[in-house]
Amino acid sequence: MNTAYTLPGCQVTRAVSVLSHPGLIRLVSEIDDNGPIPRYMLTRTLSGLTRHQIRRAVDTAREHHLVDAEHALDSCYLLTEAGKELADVYDSVARWARAHNYPATASDFVTRIQETLALLTDRQIRLALSGPGPVPREGTARELPDAALLPSAGAAQDLHVPWTALSRWLLAHPHVGSAAAREASGVAAADEVEPAA
Repeated sequence: MNTAYTLPGCQVTRAVSVLSHPGLIRLVSEIDDNGPIPRYMLTRTLSGLTRHQIRRAVDTAREHHLVDAEHALDSCYLLTEAGKELADVYDSVARWARAHNYPATASDFVTRIQETLALLTDRQIRLALSGPGPVPREGTARELPDAALLPSAGAAQDLHVPWTALSRWLLAHPHVGSAAAREASGVAAADEVEPAA
């Protein structure tokens, strides 16, 4: 049985609303790609984001134990194990989106992640990917009821890769999708996610 089947849709939606914040995507991805970020370099490193977006990203990352800043001599932000695993989820999601030009050919990294994560919260797609039985493999994907959401049949077959990465991460870190975590972080609902700057 697919372990992703045990994830309630509301948990996925709440978690995606947290994980889709542009500042969080940029913060986690930047540290993953280039190493620790000194506190005094946050604004320069995450250029294009407002101070509010950066503060919210750091607060969310710390609240959900994605970054650690306490032990570095020069107060650098480092990824925790959960943060490194989330960076892998973002990479998987971005690879799928790039391979299928989703949501558009000229989309940037953050938009690709936001839109693909939003796609994975669609009830019909989520049920097709996580219903009873094993995760669909290439060539055996269940029929997706709303194919209009996807760019091609190949995209539907490949969508199990980012879904599996996301669902495994959520199962390992269920607090991110809990109602209490959402209320404590003050993160916007999924339909209020800030667009990429």
